[in-house]
Amino acid sequence: MRLFTLGAGIAIGYIIGSKRGQAEFERSLSAVKKSAAETWKDPKVQDTVTKAGETAKQYVSTVADSVKKHADDAAAPVTDVAVDAAARAEDAVKKAGANTEKLVDQAAEKVEKQADAADKQARESSNGNSSSSSSSGTNAR
Repeated sequence: MRLFTLGAGIAIGYIIGSKRGQAEFERSLSAVKKSAAETWKDPKVQDTVTKAGETAKQYVSTVADSVKKHADDAAAPVTDVAVDAAARAEDAVKKAGANTEKLVDQAAEKVEKQADAADKQARESSNGNSSSSSSSGTNAR
């Protein structure tokens, strides 16, 4: 059986490889091309091709409308989330600003108190130094 298959393969290769085999192959190919061209030009085939094109256009239009609708539907929740996030960010900034303002006011009050205390202490020490100088001066006499 293997020998037969080998022989058949060699024979087919010889026929296709020989000039006569190539000529026969080209005639067959030419006949197939001519038949395909005639079939393509047939009004029934062209009618089917036209219907297929129209159906494809219809489906493309339907799919495009569906995709657009789904995109619009998907955009609404995203927009809602973005608006909500922006509102929350604005509230956070307002709160942070109010807290910062409070902290600045508290710091200013502390600085004023410390400045007043330092001023008072400076006055007391300058008054105390003058009286202690004058009292130490009277004790020395």
